Amino acid sequence: MSVALFIRHGKASAFGSAMDYDQLSPPGVEQAEMLGHWLAQQSEQVDAVFVGPRKRHAQTLEKVVDVFAARGAPLPPATLIPELDEHDGMNLVFKLLPQLAAEDPKLRAIVEATARGEHPAPSDVLAAFKRVTRRWVVGELGHPEVESWGAFRSRVGRAMLRIGEVGRGKRVLVFTSAGAVASAAALALALGDEQRVLDLSWALYNGSVSELEFREDRWGLRTFNGTAHLSDERLLTAV
Repeated sequence: MSVALFIRHGKASAFGSAMDYDQLSPPGVEQAEMLGHWLAQQSEQVDAVFVGPRKRHAQTLEKVVDVFAARGAPLPPATLIPELDEHDGMNLVFKLLPQLAAEDPKLRAIVEATARGEHPAPSDVLAAFKRVTRRWVVGELGHPEVESWGAFRSRVGRAMLRIGEVGRGKRVLVFTSAGAVASAAALALALGDEQRVLDLSWALYNGSVSELEFREDRWGLRTFNGTAHLSDERLLTAV
């Protein structure tokens, strides 16, 4: 069997921040560096590296690469897999928010605060995001300009097929986002409850490691959401 370590990127900016979300925050940089040291200490060969298309994916990988290089053990060149991108739930929420606000007082408060030039509390935005996306994954909501949840899940499946092409007895690193990690774990477990799959993504810590085993197109889950390398409780973040 081969093993793929699916890694969620380090912490980016929080919901409601004026910062670019697709950018590691200072804690995210720390998480990535600690991850790099932990991976390097495993003394196991890395045969391939795969990375999603976002800056936060590449920046997390970059910090890990720097640690390995400083130890004189460079990693293989990374292969970009666009299918490892995160789902488009955030875009969906922003497109549907004005419409949904008419029937949801909490969502309406966010829209009205934004119209006044205020920044809603990150916790309120996150709660709204969760409520809307839980309806989205079961097909209650959608938008023609937003990739569906089903299409996202199929896309991650295609990424796993590409990773599986490395062959047997390999150890690979996969840098991506929470939704893709949760989707990969769900595919390995044959989990069909889509809201539970989404819940798995909310459980993942930034910089966490989930270990999946595979042989071509057959996958299994060994560990999920590992944070042994994040010894400082301050770095246990999930947004």
